[in-house]
Amino acid sequence: MSNEKTILPNSVLVSLYKDTLVLPELAQKKAEIIPHPLVSPIAQTSSNKVAAATATMDVPAASMDAQATTIAAPSATMHVQIEANKDTSNNATIRPINELGQIKYLGEHLKQVTLIVKDELAVYLNENDLTLLSSILSACKLTLADVALINVAQQKLSLHEILNVLPSKLVMIFDVSSTTLKIKLPTTLYKSIQLGDTYLLFSNSLSLMQGGDQSAKLEKGKLWAILKSLFQL
Repeated sequence: MSNEKTILPNSVLVSLYKDTLVLPELAQKKAEIIPHPLVSPIAQTSSNKVAAATATMDVPAASMDAQATTIAAPSATMHVQIEANKDTSNNATIRPINELGQIKYLGEHLKQVTLIVKDELAVYLNENDLTLLSSILSACKLTLADVALINVAQQKLSLHEILNVLPSKLVMIFDVSSTTLKIKLPTTLYKSIQLGDTYLLFSNSLSLMQGGDQSAKLEKGKLWAILKSLFQL
């Protein structure tokens, strides 16, 4: 028997062992991930950075919304406070001014003139005397709104109590004695008396000035003379 060896070509060997043949270089080679052919690595990196930046920017936006809500809250509180103050102010205005300081009076005391009368049968003054008084005030360029008319027959008050509540430039006193008002001053008719910043004027009752007789005209004349001087008419 011959010892001669037969060497088969590589192509033959491959065809014979194609199902079991493993080449060393193929066994050691790792699989590679092929990137998307339309997206380069640089584009992917940039895209990732943009996404990260966008995610980071969303947080301050939410914070800004929270801050805006926090700032808006005091504004609403201020609005409520202002409305509350307005309501309080309105209530003070609606309250009848003729009950200020527990003293009831007619008028609004706009010109700081106070009139003191004594009428047992009226809340403030009877209709006839009130009509005459309105005429006297009109001659002095005043209205009932400019004065405070107090009837001491219905409420016992001293002059000090009246002036504490209604500081006045002029107090006209009709048929009320200084004793009734608890002041130590002479009751001198138709002559102004200065008491601090206030002038007092004592007069006879308005009822003595009613009518057209001589005595009524005399009383009205005396009163008018002093009023012209006081109001510079």
